[in-house]
Amino acid sequence: MGSVKGIVSNIEEMAVHDGPGLRSLIFLKGCRLRCKWCQNPELQDFRPEIRFHKLRCVGCGECEKVCPVDAINMEGDKERIDKTKCLQSECFECVKVCTKKALEICGREYTAEQVYDLVARFKLFYDTSDRGGITVSGGDPVHLPEFAAEILRLCQEDGIHTAIETCLHANYEKIMEVTKYCDLIMCDLKHMDSDKHKEGTGVPNELILENLKKLNNNFKGEIHIRIPLIPGYNDNKENIKESVQFLDPLKNVTGLDLLPFNTFPVTKFESLFLPWEYKDAERQSDEYLKTLKELVDSYGRFECTLGGLW
Repeated sequence: MGSVKGIVSNIEEMAVHDGPGLRSLIFLKGCRLRCKWCQNPELQDFRPEIRFHKLRCVGCGECEKVCPVDAINMEGDKERIDKTKCLQSECFECVKVCTKKALEICGREYTAEQVYDLVARFKLFYDTSDRGGITVSGGDPVHLPEFAAEILRLCQEDGIHTAIETCLHANYEKIMEVTKYCDLIMCDLKHMDSDKHKEGTGVPNELILENLKKLNNNFKGEIHIRIPLIPGYNDNKENIKESVQFLDPLKNVTGLDLLPFNTFPVTKFESLFLPWEYKDAERQSDEYLKTLKELVDSYGRFECTLGGLW
């Protein structure tokens, strides 16, 4: 199965988050949710795509000259590339001539073995840290089950600790295909109200909650829940309380991370010529975050962190 291929955005080496110990984070491209606050909008599309970095551009116009479909407008920064015309992964001629790297390709095809070879180089570091290893993220690895599963299998067979980050919105058989090679699963829980969940992500939450309950019964490793706190959407005490009450009977769920709102994705949306609904939103105050953590801690059930740092 080493010839299984997928699109990888990047591999972050020697990370100290998104799992215990020193880790390599593998970011796959492809997600079927459309969260309005998405932290990695460049990973939603399953294909390679072009990003434009305005501050690097010197206005030389070479990209405009080589574009075969007249999709580049040098007079417009926000709409530098007309995506309705751009050939994207069929072309990339503009990227080839951009010497300042103002235009770059996000995503490259790898085989699972190539990914394994890249991350296995650091096995010594994983082994000498606290359960260090790899985390397959995205996008969402359960939306690329064969590719993600083969990366995880190769690593696990080499004695490397394996983890994934997922929203669990997929057919359960596909989830099992991936998670059977996992030591740790980190699951997003975005909202307990299904209508609100659909409003924010494009999908209801029933399938996600049902998959989480099934995993609790079937998965032999560790399950960790993460709640991304989105201002005015899910960061109220009622939603946090309902989340904890739902999770309480799931005995294989051992930890809960409250993730403060991150304002940095605005530059990612701009580089993809996309609007961001949360452009003017602010991170929750430290005082309010402490209040939410105390609410979780009052149940005495989970190891709760702010920020998800291990």
